[in-house]
Amino acid sequence: MCRFAVVLLLLLGAVPIAAAQDSATLYPIIEHSRFGFINQSGEIIIAPKYDGAQISSEGLAAVRLGELWGFINAEDSVVIDARYSAVYPFVDGLARVQLGRGWGFIDRSGNFLTERVFTGALDFSGGLAPVRGRPGAIVGLEPNWGYLDSNGELTIEDLFERALPFSEGLAGVEKVRKVLVVSVSTRWGFVDSSGEWVIPPEFHSVRSFSNGLALARKGKQRGFIDRSGSFVLEIHYDQIFSFADGRARISIDGQWGFIDREGSVIVPAIYAHADDFEDGRALVMVGDKYGYLDTDGLLVIPAVFDRARSFAKGLAYVMQEGRPGYIDISGEYVWRQGESSRQVAQ
Repeated sequence: MCRFAVVLLLLLGAVPIAAAQDSATLYPIIEHSRFGFINQSGEIIIAPKYDGAQISSEGLAAVRLGELWGFINAEDSVVIDARYSAVYPFVDGLARVQLGRGWGFIDRSGNFLTERVFTGALDFSGGLAPVRGRPGAIVGLEPNWGYLDSNGELTIEDLFERALPFSEGLAGVEKVRKVLVVSVSTRWGFVDSSGEWVIPPEFHSVRSFSNGLALARKGKQRGFIDRSGSFVLEIHYDQIFSFADGRARISIDGQWGFIDREGSVIVPAIYAHADDFEDGRALVMVGDKYGYLDTDGLLVIPAVFDRARSFAKGLAYVMQEGRPGYIDISGEYVWRQGESSRQVAQ
C-alpha cells in the first residue's frame, strides 16, 4: 500500500468528524505524494499540493505546510495561516488548536477566543468545551478540568479530575471523593450546562450520553443508564461501546457484533473488527477484507476492500488493489485514484 495512502487513512481516523454534512464538504485525496480535495461528487476541487489535509468543517479545510497546520476555503485561499502543530475541526465557529505545548480555540478568522492557554482541551459541544488549566507538576495543584463557553469564560469551575464533552445536554465528569480532608477515590457523574449535578458522582466509569443512554460501571454493575442514573440495560459482554444509530458495538472472545437498545443481538459477534455506525453504515472485517453493514445487519457493501474507514459526511475512504478512493453509502465509487468515472466496488 502507498505510504501516503496509509497516512491519509490515519488522518481520517484520528480527527473527530461532526455528524452533520456541510453543503460543500471537501474530502482529502492523495496524488503523487501530495494532498488535495474532492467534493462529494468526486470532482477534484483543489489540486494536490499540500503536505497534509483533513476533511473540511464549516466551510474550512485544515491543510499542512511542512510541519504546521492552517485552514483554507473551497477556493483554495488561505484563511488562517499555517502556524499550529495540531488542529481539529470547527464546531459552532470555533476550532481547537495546539500552539507549542498549549491548547486554545480560534474563530474562523484565526483569532483566539481567549488569551488563556490550556494544558488540555477537548472540542466544543453544546456551546461548552472541557479545558484543563494547570499542569499538575506540584503536589496539591493537580490539573483540574472545567468548561469554557463560546465567549471565552470559564462558566463551569475547574473542579474535576477529568471531564467529557457535553452530549444530549449532560457531561460526564470525575470528582474526588474525600473523607474529612483526605482524598480516598474518585467517582463519575453527570452535570448540566450550569455545572449542577444531574446524576450524582457514584460511578466508577462513564461514557457520554448517546441515543438517550450512557455507558456506566458501578461496582460489578456494567451497562447503560438513563438520565435518572438508573441502570436500564445491564451488559455482560467482554467489551461494549456507546449507541450510534440505535446500535451498540459488542465483543465476545475477540469477535464483534451489535445489539439494539433493548439488548437484543442484531448482529452476532462474528466479525474480527467492527466500527460504530455512521451514516447508517458500520465498517466490519470479513476474513482479511472490509465491507459495510446496514442497521439491520445486512452486508450491503461487499467486503472487497484492503483498508477502509467509517463513513464521514456521506463518504468513506477505502483502499482496493492498492488504489485509494471514496465510496458513497451505496458502495459506488465517487472518486478513485487514476479514474474519473463512477463505478460500483466489486
